Amino acid sequence: MEMNSIETAGFIWDVGGGGEGIIGKLNGRKVIAIDIRIEELEETKNDSLKIVMDATDLKFLPSSFDVATSFFSLMYIKNKDHLKVFKEIHKILKNEGRFYIWDVRIPPKHMDKPVFVLPLEILLPNDETETGYGVGWEHKEQDLQHFKELAGKTDFKIVDEWSRDEIFYLELVKHARSTSSSPE
Repeated sequence: MEMNSIETAGFIWDVGGGGEGIIGKLNGRKVIAIDIRIEELEETKNDSLKIVMDATDLKFLPSSFDVATSFFSLMYIKNKDHLKVFKEIHKILKNEGRFYIWDVRIPPKHMDKPVFVLPLEILLPNDETETGYGVGWEHKEQDLQHFKELAGKTDFKIVDEWSRDEIFYLELVKHARSTSSSPE
């Protein structure tokens, strides 16, 4: 999978930015990487600002970021919490801010495999990373449609999407909630 820098004048908020820290490798000091696990942030080798934080309870002021990213991170968050994460991201993005999602379709658990694993080769402009993203399989089904539905529930507009094999991508744009009132 080929990745390039994300163009933005402001900061990029990266949910689950620990571990391989791909977004931080691409955009360095423009990235605020959060992860709920300090160990994941400690192993990350890039110039991003690393903060231990829960994506379901963000401690940033509303409308603080131009861009939010999730690079194979939503798969690690409980499905029941995905809507809350989308609402939190909507809150911290500026109007017309973008939310980029790269993730994987996780089918219903089958056989006796306890863990779903996605092996992935990531080609960066000046680097190549081979890694695997694995998660306990029980109750982790997800697909592109699931995230498209969450986008609709949280006032994000889908402006781009693709899927290749089991991997998918969504580009969402925040639109301000309507504040108009109906006539009396």
